[in-house]
Amino acid sequence: MTTEELLLNAAENCSQSALKSLLDNLREHNNSRELSEFAEPLQLLWEKFPEEPDAAQAVFCMEIAKLRIPDSAIFRQVLAAAVKTIIPPYLCKAGVLRAIGLRDNSIHASEVIRRIERLMAIKSGVVTYIFESNRWGMVTNVDALNATVAVNLNEGGALAIGLDKMLTKGYFFKNSIATTKLMTPAKLMQLSGADFRKITAEQSVAHLSEGAVRSMAERLLVPQTLNNDAFESWFNSESSPKPAAAPAKRTSANARSLKEMDILLDDELKVGLHEVSEEMIAAYAEFFTNLKTDVAVREAKLLCTIIAKIADRAQIQAWEKLLAPLKGKAPFWPLDSSAAKLEQLEVWGAVAVKISGKLAKVTMEVFDEEYLTALAVRLPLKSMNVCSEQLDGELLDLVFSNPPLMTADLLLWAWKNRKKHPALETLIKLENVVVALNYSRLPKEWGAAQRELHALLLDKEDFQKYIVQTAGEDVPALVGSLAGASTFTTGERQSLLVKLSRHSSAIREHLEAGAGSKLLAGQDAAPVVEEAIYTSLASHRRMVQELQDIINIHQPENREALKTARAHGDFRENAEFDAAKERRNFLTRRRNELERDLARVNALDFSTITPSQYVDLGVTVTLEIANAADEVYYFLGAWDGDPEKNYLSYKTKLGEVLRHRQAGDSITLPDGRSAKIKSITALPESVQADMA
Repeated sequence: MTTEELLLNAAENCSQSALKSLLDNLREHNNSRELSEFAEPLQLLWEKFPEEPDAAQAVFCMEIAKLRIPDSAIFRQVLAAAVKTIIPPYLCKAGVLRAIGLRDNSIHASEVIRRIERLMAIKSGVVTYIFESNRWGMVTNVDALNATVAVNLNEGGALAIGLDKMLTKGYFFKNSIATTKLMTPAKLMQLSGADFRKITAEQSVAHLSEGAVRSMAERLLVPQTLNNDAFESWFNSESSPKPAAAPAKRTSANARSLKEMDILLDDELKVGLHEVSEEMIAAYAEFFTNLKTDVAVREAKLLCTIIAKIADRAQIQAWEKLLAPLKGKAPFWPLDSSAAKLEQLEVWGAVAVKISGKLAKVTMEVFDEEYLTALAVRLPLKSMNVCSEQLDGELLDLVFSNPPLMTADLLLWAWKNRKKHPALETLIKLENVVVALNYSRLPKEWGAAQRELHALLLDKEDFQKYIVQTAGEDVPALVGSLAGASTFTTGERQSLLVKLSRHSSAIREHLEAGAGSKLLAGQDAAPVVEEAIYTSLASHRRMVQELQDIINIHQPENREALKTARAHGDFRENAEFDAAKERRNFLTRRRNELERDLARVNALDFSTITPSQYVDLGVTVTLEIANAADEVYYFLGAWDGDPEKNYLSYKTKLGEVLRHRQAGDSITLPDGRSAKIKSITALPESVQADMA
C-alpha cells in the first residue's frame, strides 16, 4: 500500500495494526521535504483520531512526533491527549505540561518527546549533573505541583531546580560506582576519552547526544584541569594514562559520603570482602566523627542501613569503637533515651525489621542494656518486638511497667506478651487504653498501633473481658474513665458500655443505677446515638477518591515540598515553607474529616428505592407553592446537594422540613413561604444515573 492509502486506512479505524504499518512506512520517508507532501492526509488522520487514545494509539503519537512531520494545532491537541495517557496521573499538572513544552509551538514536537522521555527517567535516587553550576547531586523528588526537582548535593545542602531547566539541560545517570568515576577531575584523568564516552552512554538514564557528552566533559575539565588543546587530546584518546603507581581502590571506610559508603559496602560484599581491619575501624570512626549532625538527621534511614551492614562484617568488640562518634548525633541514638522526642525515633519503625533487629543488637553494645530498655519502651511496636529479644526479662518488666509515655504500641506489646510477661498485666486497663488513644498528632509510625488498639477495644471480646477482670471491684473508675475518651464517638461509647456490661453484672447494675445515662448525657450537644450519614454511590465514590488522592498523592507531594522548602534555610523569611505548612495543615484537617465521615456513611443505590407516601431519600418531591409556580426537588443524600439541578440534600434546612412528611401535608418553607406537598414520585433515570 502507498503512504496515502495507509494514512486513509489508519484514519478509518485507528487500529494498532493500521497505525504500525503507517509508522513503519513514514519512517522510510523521514525527511522534512518528503513528509511535507502528506500534510493533508495527516491532517485528516488527526481529525479522526480518538479524543482519549488507548496506550497503543498514544505510543503511535509519541513515535510519529519524533519524525519530521508537518506540525499543526490539531496535531498538538492529539499529542497532548497521548501524553496524558502515557505519563502517570500525578505528573499531569499544568507546570509539568508547561515544562514539557506541549503547548509551545516554538518547540518542535520531537523536542517535546525528548523532554517526556527525560521526565520519565527522573526518579528518586537518580544521580544528576547540574551543568550550569558544575555540581553533582542526587534527585530526591519531582514536585509536579510546583514543577521543580529536589536535589541533594554531594557537597551537602539541597536545591529545588525548575523542571524546565532539568528537562532541557539536565544530565541523569544511574547510581553506580561507574558514575562516581565521572564526578571529579582526578578520577576523570584516570580515564581515556573513550572510557568517558562509554561510561556516559552506559550509565545515562536518558539519551545524550554526542554534543551533550562533549559539552559535559569540557565543563568538567576546562580550564581548571586542562587547556583546550590538552582537552582535545584527552577527549579523543582511546586508552587511559598509565600512572607510575596505580592508586589504591577506595574502601567503604574511606568513603566521602554516606551514599558512597553504602554503595562500596555492597560492592565489597559482592567480591567477598568480609574482614574489617584495625585501619578500617579507625577510618570508620573518623568518618562518623566528621559526619555533620544535619546530614545524620536527614539521612537517618540510610545511616541505619549502613550500621547494619558494617555490624555484619565487624567483630562485636569493634562496634563500640567505630560507632561511638554517632552517640547523640544520630537521631535514633539520643544521649538521653528516656527524654527523646518520638520524632527522633521514628526511623526505628521506618526501616525493615531485619535492619531494626541488627540496630537493636548494635545499640546494646554501643550503649548498654539499660539504655536500650529505656529506648525500647518508647519505640513503635515492631521495633519494640526486636529490642525486647535482646533484653533481660526482669529489667524489661521493671522499665515497661513504669513507662514515661503510655503509648498504644506499649499496651499492644503488653497484651500480646502477657503470658510471657505477667508483670505487665496491670498496664492493660481501660484508663491506660483511653490515655493511649487520646494522644493526637503522633508521628506516622505510631499511628498503626493506635488504630489497632481502638479496634481491639471495640470489637474483640477477649480483650473486653480482660479489661473487666483487671478493673476488679472498681466499677465506677472503669465506667468513669470513658468520660475522658475523646477518641470515641457517643455511639462507640454507648456500644462499649453495653459490651462491657455483658461480662460483668456489677457493671450492668452500675449502669442501670443511672451511671450510664449520666455519662452519655455529659457529652455536650451529643445525641444518645450518633446518626449515620446517607449518600449516593457516586458521592461516596468521589469522597473515597478524594481521600485516596490526599493519602497517595497530595500528602507525599506536600512532604517533599516541605523538605525542599526547609533546604532553603531561614524559616523566618521562607514564604515557600510557610505555604507548604499551611497546605500540610489543610490536608491533615481534610483527611481527618473524610476519614470520620466515611466511617459513618452508608452509600445508597437510589435506583432500588420505591417511593412511599412519605418523603425520604431517593424520591422526587413536587411542591405546590401559594401564589407561585410548582417547584420540583430531587430528595437525595447528605453529600449530593446541587441547587442548580434542584438536587436537595436531606441535611439542609429545607430537607429537614420535608423529610418524613407525606403527600397532601401543608408546610412552611425555611424562607417563610407556605407550600403543600403535591406529589412524591420516583427519581428520573437521568438523576439515578448521576447518583450511581
